Amino acid sequence: MRVGTIVTLLEEKKFGFIRTEHFRDDVFFHQSTLQGIQFRQLEVGMEVEFEINEILRLDEQKLEATVVQYATRPLSKSLAQRPMRELLAAHHPRARQRKPSWREKKDGTPDTELGPNPDATQSED
Repeated sequence: MRVGTIVTLLEEKKFGFIRTEHFRDDVFFHQSTLQGIQFRQLEVGMEVEFEINEILRLDEQKLEATVVQYATRPLSKSLAQRPMRELLAAHHPRARQRKPSWREKKDGTPDTELGPNPDATQSED
């Protein structure tokens, strides 16, 4: 079954149209094709599952649904506005405090602008 969204409902004539990504045109459905749904329960923007009359589609180039029912799998899922805290990038507090030891000044001496390594502990007793 295909999944689509109801885009038009004509209550006085008891039919409507479904938009899906599978076809360029909207799919026609009549109230007699509904299974497990009453026509008055339908709303524009509701996601439904449907089947197409393939013979009519191939012979006459018309898109008409033969079965329409509630969608058991969602067409789209909205994401939370803010990402979870554990997914945000966190950097080490001492990152980029000192230059790599392999980097040297232009004159060939080691670069020691930031002073001694703050992580190194010297124990002289």
